[in-house]
Amino acid sequence: MFRTLLSSTVRSIQLKPVTSTFSTTIPSITSIPTVSYFSTSPINYKTNTSTRTKENVHDLTTFLTLIGRNSIEYKDLFEDDLNKFLSTTSAQMKNMGIDTRARRYLLRWRHKFLNDLEPLREHKLGKKRNGGERKAKTVIAKRQALERLEEKEKWAQEELEAEKRGERLF
Repeated sequence: MFRTLLSSTVRSIQLKPVTSTFSTTIPSITSIPTVSYFSTSPINYKTNTSTRTKENVHDLTTFLTLIGRNSIEYKDLFEDDLNKFLSTTSAQMKNMGIDTRARRYLLRWRHKFLNDLEPLREHKLGKKRNGGERKAKTVIAKRQALERLEEKEKWAQEELEAEKRGERLF
């Protein structure tokens, strides 16, 4: 296949003389045809074969354990009924006493489950670094100031001990 592609490409190259101010001819390539092959392999059309899909989850306990984040604690509020969970609105969940973060997480997974958008899995909570994005500069500045202060106190203590031993004369 490569030889046929190469030979057809070589045949299609046209050399045209290019004249310059010195009246010499330089051959140039005008166009090289490109060939694109599109794959129609089955991997491009792969369906979701995960065991954590809508077809394999039939009860609320399984659903809540698969999405994680300790959501299983809300099982009793929905009386362990998947249909009751799927028909509950956000306002009803709020009246049941589910806090905002957990309620949004449950609603997001309910939407993904009903529309079969993603296999059920736990989305881990992010960890704040340096006190979060808003407070990062102040937290880093305070940490560096404390490190400098500790280093200064350590140096002063070492100097005091050296003076007591008689190594420093002031």
